[in-house]
Amino acid sequence: MSIELDIYTGMLTYKETEFSFIFDGEELRLTPPKDKHHEVHMWFMKPLGKDAYTFGDPVYIEDDYLIGMCNENCQKIIFLPKNKNIRSYNSVLSVQIEAYIVQVHEREWIDRLGFMSQEIDCIFPPNQALDSTEWLENGVMFIKTKGFNNTTSHSQSFFVDGKTVSVYFGVSRTSSGKIGKPPLELHSEMFFEFDKTNDYAFVLRLWRIAKSFVQYLCYRKNVDLSSVEVSAPYGEGKHEKFATLYIVSKKIDNEPEILEKKRYINHEKISGAEGKILNDIAANKIYLRHIPETYRTGRSIDAARFVMITATFEWTFKKNYPNGITKKPATVKAEALATETLNGLVDKSKGKLKEIYRFLRNLIGSNSLQTEIEQMGKDYADIVDLFGKRLYSINKETLKYNEMGLRLSQQRNNFAHGNLDKEFIGLALLDLVYLEYIIYAMQLKEYGVETLSIQRAINDLFGCSIAI
Repeated sequence: MSIELDIYTGMLTYKETEFSFIFDGEELRLTPPKDKHHEVHMWFMKPLGKDAYTFGDPVYIEDDYLIGMCNENCQKIIFLPKNKNIRSYNSVLSVQIEAYIVQVHEREWIDRLGFMSQEIDCIFPPNQALDSTEWLENGVMFIKTKGFNNTTSHSQSFFVDGKTVSVYFGVSRTSSGKIGKPPLELHSEMFFEFDKTNDYAFVLRLWRIAKSFVQYLCYRKNVDLSSVEVSAPYGEGKHEKFATLYIVSKKIDNEPEILEKKRYINHEKISGAEGKILNDIAANKIYLRHIPETYRTGRSIDAARFVMITATFEWTFKKNYPNGITKKPATVKAEALATETLNGLVDKSKGKLKEIYRFLRNLIGSNSLQTEIEQMGKDYADIVDLFGKRLYSINKETLKYNEMGLRLSQQRNNFAHGNLDKEFIGLALLDLVYLEYIIYAMQLKEYGVETLSIQRAINDLFGCSIAI
């Protein structure tokens, strides 16, 4: 595959002008030929009158991507701008780049992406590809691997912008006779397959979805998917790796010690649900904003994180209970009567009073955080109680969902409404830790994951150390 360089230089044509470029991995600088300096400079100027100019409105790239040819390796490089704003320094243009594709071979179409990372190696362990190892005398060793069919997961489908995408995991094998490289390497890959396309914005969107998926399985955002293998159609049902997609990002603290502690959900526990999870990620139907930046920061709670976790629970609850909580007939009757009464008051009132009555009417029938947690406690007890009871008993407390809901509701409201004079409810912190487990239980249950697999997933992800 392509060699990642610190600096790329070459030629690039934009708006019928051939620029020389320098790319340092983040910023693309375009220098026009001398006879085009004035013409390019005038892109940024606005006429005031005869022979008088001032700087005009911001200038934006008209194309979704820019294609150049590298001097270093004579390979085509495709730049995907981070934003389309162009800055100018004496006719030298500057563009911030979000991602770029370096081609080894020139191909017209893309139909598969292959994602590799330390996290994916843990989610789908590559050692499952080993069939047998045998040591003989005098240092002779035989290693036998399983076939691809036995080391590839069943394909699942999801939809992105109306297009069908297939996802599956597999183990790649690489052999080498070069000094300094292992003679045999096994790495796991997550593959996205789709109908052939040359829509690079779509390819970049798939990368974002893949990253969110791995972040969800690891419950932290600092996962590394900075390079992706790009393949083209090659014969009947086959693929040819012809390029690498590089993502421009800051250096990531991978927290390898967290992977060693197995703080992730592996593929075995969600097998068959991958497509459903990815479908919700693509459709923005799963709440992921509460996922911490790193595992370590996720172990500390501030006011913002407290509110985000409770918001995630409420989002998930509404998704799992689209018709709300089942109520007693007497409650339904009372709410109907109250609504009818307030409707009359709304019709008879004006101004501010009318707004107040409308606000009160909208509150009727809505569920509080406390009642939602109580309902969840009834419906998910068989999955989560073993975690809750142990967590509270370690802290010499007793798990009671009504009290848990009340504490979380009060503390969330204190944070959300700026009631800094209110004393922090100490046990609410314990409740919030448990709520993180509950959120995963509710989500995975909705995706059809079996109870035992959900419990094992929570046990691993949060290091609960419970024998299941």
